[in-house]
Amino acid sequence: MASFDACPTSHPLRRHIRLLLITAFSAATITAPALSQEVTERVEDASGKEVEIEQAWSHTGLLRARDLTPFGLLRLDMLPAHTADAKEGTWTFEIQLAYQNTFIMSENVQDYLERRNVGREPLRPQDAAAILALPGDAYYVDGEVGLADLIVQRRMNEYWSAYLTVPYIHYGEGVMDNTVEWFHDATGFSQQGRDLVARNRFQFIYDIGGTAFAQLDRSTKGGFGDPVFGIRYSLPEPRFGWDLVVELAAKIAVDGERFLLSTGENDYGAQLTMQRRFGATGRHAVYLSGSAVYYAGGPEIPGDESEVIPTLIAGYSVGITPTTSFILQAYASRSVVQDTSIDELRDDKYQLSLGLQSRTKNILWSFALTENISNFSNTPDFGGQIGIAYMPKAK
Repeated sequence: MASFDACPTSHPLRRHIRLLLITAFSAATITAPALSQEVTERVEDASGKEVEIEQAWSHTGLLRARDLTPFGLLRLDMLPAHTADAKEGTWTFEIQLAYQNTFIMSENVQDYLERRNVGREPLRPQDAAAILALPGDAYYVDGEVGLADLIVQRRMNEYWSAYLTVPYIHYGEGVMDNTVEWFHDATGFSQQGRDLVARNRFQFIYDIGGTAFAQLDRSTKGGFGDPVFGIRYSLPEPRFGWDLVVELAAKIAVDGERFLLSTGENDYGAQLTMQRRFGATGRHAVYLSGSAVYYAGGPEIPGDESEVIPTLIAGYSVGITPTTSFILQAYASRSVVQDTSIDELRDDKYQLSLGLQSRTKNILWSFALTENISNFSNTPDFGGQIGIAYMPKAK
């Protein structure tokens, strides 16, 4: 998995990330004894009687990172569920920040760029016309996407919650290009055609399944996406080692179709998440989450037919302090684009995330890095995520 720790000492981005990790980890370690909250679990003793015991390690759930694949960015994507809950009658406020770098193209586009032979120049109007005229389907995506999800949740009783998610989308022009290319060179990975065009651009061209689109400059820097309304059912405390969370959600196009911000269609989804603790004190935890989303399609997206998109997430967490845990999380989902002759675009998406999570008093935070691990032509190359939540009296 890509890591900024492998970058040269002189790279400022690496220094900033290292400082952030050291500061956060040190704060979590120093404050752990004073700020950790008790987590209880119901188990059966030797006689078969149900008793309540304290867990010494904190596990707050899966990393709450959304898939930022360009072709599926505007659809409803169920946020992986946390397994921590506030006390009934209280409000929770959460913000999730994510940023990814994407550079993908079909083989026929890469062949064209190699024949173009003009060095590291951005795509020009004549290039866009040539790509759209290529035989068969073709696509080229170069850009970055930042996403801020503001989540407000009300714990209505010990089982039910309701929440609202308001996303803000930002389109960037390649802040991470230099770092990604350096990592590829340092590890011997192919640049996958990055060295055939200019860095720091936002360019989007495709002709897929009869749908054609071309954008050579960033005309939309970003804006608010469609809000998501959801309800959540969760157990007030683990039973016999298991936490269970069920969610239903709807993405509502409140302002109609908006270029690169809203499909203009409503999507609906359901998700089931389970957590199991292991060890006498609950130091280890595993997660399994499955979701299904009805995607109603939309403009500027190849294959705008409605479809159901399944997603599976698995995770492993180990406590490194009473309040801080290391988590490894794997993600698999079907591509939103199915009406194409290009297998690599139709293939399933696989991503791996590596991160830290911590809970101190009423604050939950997380930091993670995400890398695609297969089918590199339909998934973001690299991304990062930071999350923080105010959850009063969290279990």
